[in-house]
Amino acid sequence: MPSYEFEKAAKNAVVKIMKEKHDVDVDFKNLQFVWFAHELGYKKCTMYAPELGDYYPEVTYNLGNNEMYVDVYLKQSNTRIPGAEFDFNAKE
Repeated sequence: MPSYEFEKAAKNAVVKIMKEKHDVDVDFKNLQFVWFAHELGYKKCTMYAPELGDYYPEVTYNLGNNEMYVDVYLKQSNTRIPGAEFDFNAKE
């Protein structure tokens, strides 16, 4: 599956799953790829749209099985750590 075809199929899958499983209406045109990779027979992406709120969908296409999987994560927290507090020491 070419990458552009994957993008369209993945966006349509997210629109469908968000409506059916989470009762969230998301517009296909608003979905944007945040991250995309194609490795070893898999295509994978994460997406964002304002309508998703704290939901974060990840779509994986398995070429070997010709299947698509949609995982939806819910943001639990966002903790700010300023650079002055970075810990560069290895812990054992």
